[in-house]
Amino acid sequence: MGTRIGGVNVKFTGELEDGFEDAFTGLFARRYLPDVGEGAGDAQVIVERFNGERFRVFSAAYDYMGRDEYKIESGVPSAYGNEAPVFFILQAAARAGAKLGRVFITDSVGVVAPNGKAILFVGYPHTGKSTMSVLAMAAGMPVLSTENTVVEVRDGRLTIVGGTDVLVYDPRVEGIYDIEVPYDEQTRSGYRIKDLGRDSERERLLRRGVEIDMIVLLHAAFNCMEASFSRIKGRKVRKTLWYFSTALMKGLDYYDPMPLHVPMNDEISRNLRLFLETASTNYSDRMFEAFGNHKTVFERVTEMELAREV
Repeated sequence: MGTRIGGVNVKFTGELEDGFEDAFTGLFARRYLPDVGEGAGDAQVIVERFNGERFRVFSAAYDYMGRDEYKIESGVPSAYGNEAPVFFILQAAARAGAKLGRVFITDSVGVVAPNGKAILFVGYPHTGKSTMSVLAMAAGMPVLSTENTVVEVRDGRLTIVGGTDVLVYDPRVEGIYDIEVPYDEQTRSGYRIKDLGRDSERERLLRRGVEIDMIVLLHAAFNCMEASFSRIKGRKVRKTLWYFSTALMKGLDYYDPMPLHVPMNDEISRNLRLFLETASTNYSDRMFEAFGNHKTVFERVTEMELAREV
């Protein structure tokens, strides 16, 4: 049957009796891998696994009969112990997804505003993305993606069609912003975990796809006051989104001993070009850089989005 990750069919072969494949459906893996489920149809990625104490990729063949094939040595994926296989599979799925026109956006969260349109927050680590997700949940707004977002171009617009469904966040957000949201588990360090994988409304929205109406590059922190915004236009739209749309495929989400250097083919280049051209043409008046307090940024963004409908 195989495994489906972000709309990409991944087939695992080789030594799997120790639960290697099943580990990719766990909370840790799903924090980074979008929409993990049962595969259906032909595989776009085939991974032959050999059991071993260290992780390494010792063979990679790209675009062989339309698919990518890898041979790896690895133990069972686990948080804190053997994380590399998860980030390797994320890189492999991102490359295969790009060939299908499904662009994996790293360091991003997608939420649905009250008007039914999506707001995509992107930002480097520790700039407030998880807190935006918590604030959205507290406001009753569906969260479509928590770490990595899958986007397609549809009719000249960017559309969220998938995303990670495990949210890990700092519990301080509740006390600082006087909100309360339910959570499922905690990490060793006390961060809270919310599993959105059983959210039927989220599943329904993603099956249909939700059009992105605004993109926000975040620079938010707890100790900031107020909020300020700067419009991102023209070439800077492409330059900013180039990083976030290619980082996973390039292995910028680091794993040991070193991420693969994967090639781009004509399909990938064409689909990335379409993604960036669409963003540059249609989002130069709706992409912003935001600085300040999480809650103030969130409230201002929501107000701006609703004002667009007036």
